[in-house]
Amino acid sequence: MKLFKVKSGFTLMELMVYIALLGGIVLIAGQAFSDSSKMRVRTQSMLQGNQIAGNLSILLKEDIAQMGAKSTKESNADRDSFYINSLVFMDTSQAVNDLSSYSVTKNEGGTELDKLTMRRLRYDENGHYEAVEEVSWFVENGTLKRSCTIIDSVAGKSRDECPPGDPTTVTIAEGVDKFEVIPAEPGAKSDSSRIFPSVDTSETAFRLVPRYGVDNLAYFTIDPDTGGSIVTLSGFASNYNFSIQEPNLSGKNSNQAFLADSNNLTGNWAELCHKITLDSNAEYELSFFMPFTNDGSRLFCPGRDYMAVGFRTANVDALTPAGLNDFVFYPPTNSGASERKRKFRFRSGKTAKNVCVAFTFASYSPIVSTGKIKFSKMELKKVESANYKFTGNNIDTKEKKNVKAMKLNISVGVNNEKSVLSLIIPVPSNGITD
Repeated sequence: MKLFKVKSGFTLMELMVYIALLGGIVLIAGQAFSDSSKMRVRTQSMLQGNQIAGNLSILLKEDIAQMGAKSTKESNADRDSFYINSLVFMDTSQAVNDLSSYSVTKNEGGTELDKLTMRRLRYDENGHYEAVEEVSWFVENGTLKRSCTIIDSVAGKSRDECPPGDPTTVTIAEGVDKFEVIPAEPGAKSDSSRIFPSVDTSETAFRLVPRYGVDNLAYFTIDPDTGGSIVTLSGFASNYNFSIQEPNLSGKNSNQAFLADSNNLTGNWAELCHKITLDSNAEYELSFFMPFTNDGSRLFCPGRDYMAVGFRTANVDALTPAGLNDFVFYPPTNSGASERKRKFRFRSGKTAKNVCVAFTFASYSPIVSTGKIKFSKMELKKVESANYKFTGNNIDTKEKKNVKAMKLNISVGVNNEKSVLSLIIPVPSNGITD
C-alpha cells in the first residue's frame, strides 16, 4: 500500500488577504493611539491651564482683598486704632481728589489687557504699621507680571521683595491673552444716596410724631413737637406694679413715634410720617446719635426694657413689612463713647412701598420711664459701597472710593488650549472709612 504525505500552508491568495487585514488593524490601532495621545495632551494642557489660572487667582485675591487696609495697632495704644496714611489713597490733591486705593489703566489698543495698580498698608507680626506698598498686575507680550514697590515706610522696614524706588517685577503666568479688570459701579451716588431728611447733607432737622390709642400704645411727650435738630422724648408708659414693687412682665403698655419731616403741619401719624419705598435687595443704613441724659434712662435693663427702630406700613394697621425686623438698641449709659453714632444696615428682600420709620419703647422699670431719650442727626441713606453692578462703564473719580468689589476676566493658554477664569473679589477697605 502506497502512502502519500499531506502538505499544509497558505496559498498566495490567503496570505495576501491576511496581510491586508493585518494592515487594516494596524492602521486603525495607530489612529486610535494617535487620537488618544492628542486627547491626553489636550487634557494635560487644559489641566495645566486650569491650575495656572487657579494659582494666579489666589494671588490676586490676596492682593486685592488687602487693598487700602487701614486698621493697625500702634505702639502707643493699648488696642487697635484706625490709622490713615494719605498715601494709601491714589491722589488726595484737591484737583483730583481720588480717595480710592486703586487705578485701572485700559490698553490703548482696545485689547482686554488691563493694568491694575493697588495701594495698601503693610504690618508687622504685631499689627503695627510698617509701610505703604504699591502693587501692580499687568501683561507684557503674553506674560502676566506682578510688581511691588514701597512708597512710604518706617525706617529699616523695607523688604527685598518690595523695595523702595524701582519696583521688583516677577512673572506670574505665560500665555495670558486676556486680563480684564471691571470695578463694580456703585448703585448709589455720593450726592444722591441720602433719603432722609433730604439729599442735602447739611439738613439735620427731623420730627417724631406719636401714634397712640391702639394696641396699648400711650401718648407721650415729644419736644419740640414740630421737629428740630435734636428731639427729646419723655413721659414714657410703664409696666411696673408699684403696689407690689415688681415689674409686670406680661404688661403691654408701650409708646411709638414715627419719623417725619420737620414742619408745622397737623394730622395723624399716618398722614405726617415720611413715606419711602425700599428697593429690592438694595442696602440701606439708618443712623442717629443719642445725646446722653443723666436720668432714669441710664437704668435701662437689656432683655427686659425694650427700645427698637424698624419700619411700618403707613396705614391704620401699621404692619411690619415682611423680612424687615426691628433693630433693638440701648440708651447711652454715660457721656462720651456710648453716645457714638448708631448704625443699622439692612436689605429688603422685596420692594416695600409706602413705609415709614417707627420707634417703639416699652418700660418695665420704676425708673426708666421717668427718663428722657434724645435723638439727633437722624439719617436714612442707601449705602453707596454696598449697592453695585458690573457695567464696565467708566467710574467717576469721586465715586471710586465707593467701589467695594472687582470682577476679573482672565484667559490663560497652554499648547493652544485656553482656560478662562472669571471671578469677583470684594475690596472692603478700598477708599475712606465706611
